[in-house]
Amino acid sequence: MGKGGVKRRHSLFLTVLLAGMAWANGDLSDVPGTSRWLDSGALTPEAQAMLNTLRTDTTILCDKRRYGLARIESLSQLAPVDEAAARTLEAALQRASDLYRHDLAYGCLDPLKIYPEHVGIDFKEKNASCAPNLLLRRSLEALKRYETIVYKGGWKPVEARFYLLKEGENDPAVAAIKARLKITGDYNGTVDANLTYGPGLAEAVKRFQARHGLKSDGIVGPNTLRWLNEPVERKVERLKLNIERLRWLTNGVKDFLVANIPDYSLTLYRDEAPVLSMRTVVGRRDRPTPMLADTLTYAVLNPYWRAPKTIVEEDILPKLRAKRFDELALKGIVAVRADDANATVDLRSVDWRRYDAESVPFVFLQKPGPLNYLGLVKFMFPNGFDVYLHDTPHDDYFPRRDRAMSSGCIRLERPIELFYALMNPEGDEGWRYKRIVEELLTRRPKEVGLKRPVPVFILYLTAFVDDEGRVNFRPDIYGYDARMRDFLNEDESP
Repeated sequence: MGKGGVKRRHSLFLTVLLAGMAWANGDLSDVPGTSRWLDSGALTPEAQAMLNTLRTDTTILCDKRRYGLARIESLSQLAPVDEAAARTLEAALQRASDLYRHDLAYGCLDPLKIYPEHVGIDFKEKNASCAPNLLLRRSLEALKRYETIVYKGGWKPVEARFYLLKEGENDPAVAAIKARLKITGDYNGTVDANLTYGPGLAEAVKRFQARHGLKSDGIVGPNTLRWLNEPVERKVERLKLNIERLRWLTNGVKDFLVANIPDYSLTLYRDEAPVLSMRTVVGRRDRPTPMLADTLTYAVLNPYWRAPKTIVEEDILPKLRAKRFDELALKGIVAVRADDANATVDLRSVDWRRYDAESVPFVFLQKPGPLNYLGLVKFMFPNGFDVYLHDTPHDDYFPRRDRAMSSGCIRLERPIELFYALMNPEGDEGWRYKRIVEELLTRRPKEVGLKRPVPVFILYLTAFVDDEGRVNFRPDIYGYDARMRDFLNEDESP
């Protein structure tokens, strides 16, 4: 090819690149002299860029036949000489672009078909901003890194005959562990033939364990080995599943609160920077915490706890029938009439054998205090699942690794600090710690509205990037990854 041909090819490449950038940003002002999709019946550089981006985007989990690519291809052959085909092609390109933009913002799968009872999404709220959230941008970058590892051949499994490998021991698997951790950047040393499990490799194993939600003790046991040997292709798949779920729930806000269910964590962000993080307790596997996006609008100090029907049936009514009134009184449990919350009932005056949880005409409440199941504060974002964030008197739960232990709500490790941060978003300290403590000592419920309501995302992320830039993976505690994989496989079956 002559120099003129090279220049023309280079010029066309730049034109397509600029057009693709303009298309992705929704800004066509930098592509002068062209219509949106066609120029004299031929695809414009912008159209070519859009189609190329769509075809190569590996984050789209749906069958790409939904975009009508085959029809666009056939029409593009006719459009230069057929005016009707050109008009049809223009419309087909616009439909493909609109659908692709939708899928980038909202995901291409219907979450209510996959998790009909465990996801809540307010699309009207999301329409306020469809720009990628910080969490989504991070995951997209992580996917590129792991797809590059796939392209380079991935990693070989670590073959081990040991049950536990500890620092200072010699083992033939040491070289393989070095090579494996070198690929993901956990190990920065030399991959050599030295078979002694030294301190440098032990630190690398600790980093790897932390990224996978394991105890960071540097001991290579069955769980660490299982994560080491998970194929890179499966990690890529995990990232894609989580990117889809992020698109369902997140938007481009910069101030938000996020709870990650499998990570048992909650973080408050301001201007996309973390200002407060803590451990959480989430719903048990038989009572999972739902995925949802909402807005936190107020908090309650010294909250009453209202017993759900399951607790009434399994715990409170049996004690009442057994006349264990003093036991309930010590816990602060009182009964009020369902039609009048101000009218308490003498527990001894009722024949509790007449009622079950469905027919009992009373509501059971727990008075504010140190034994209250909600602790000292709860954070409200009214939703159809009746879940919220709250304190707990059981601080002994937080050191545990598996913290799927609640009935669906999210229990917080540092709720008073969260209350302080939410109530003083601009550092004005209208709610100083002294004032908070004085209010709590009254043991009277107090509802406090937020000056600045905060978007809250309750997410199920088994693959994510933390605030240190590390790619993390977590066990699929509710089986939601597996359910999405099954849904995709069923959808693709003939």
